[in-house]
Amino acid sequence: MQITIIAGFEAGDIDTYEIAPAVLEIVVDPERGHAVNDLLLDHSIRGNFRYTAEPILDRFRIAIGQYSDLDRIEEALAEIAALEYDEASYNAIDVYAVRDLVRELRQQREETIARKETDTIEDEIATGVYGGEY
Repeated sequence: MQITIIAGFEAGDIDTYEIAPAVLEIVVDPERGHAVNDLLLDHSIRGNFRYTAEPILDRFRIAIGQYSDLDRIEEALAEIAALEYDEASYNAIDVYAVRDLVRELRQQREETIARKETDTIEDEIATGVYGGEY
């Protein structure tokens, strides 16, 4: 399994309520594509995230929004990593890499939300929404 962050969280503009989602691209062995699709379908419903699959079923994109359940995403990625290996050769490093990735995403999301809130307040002050209130 290969995971790439192709878009990070972004604050967007004042008219956008939520932050822009981060997008992950996952490349898996085509033989495991249907199993990965089933896993993502199950987890996306309960984890409040979207995903798309390439027609060949070896590439998947996961959009992680402001309210997506990162714990559920971590579970899905760990299960996908486990599919790539049989019991004898399963490597715990992959699980740690998934945990590190999700920890990084969680931190980026929190920082982006804080930046969005700060930018919104600054924009409202600049446009006079808070003008004259002392």
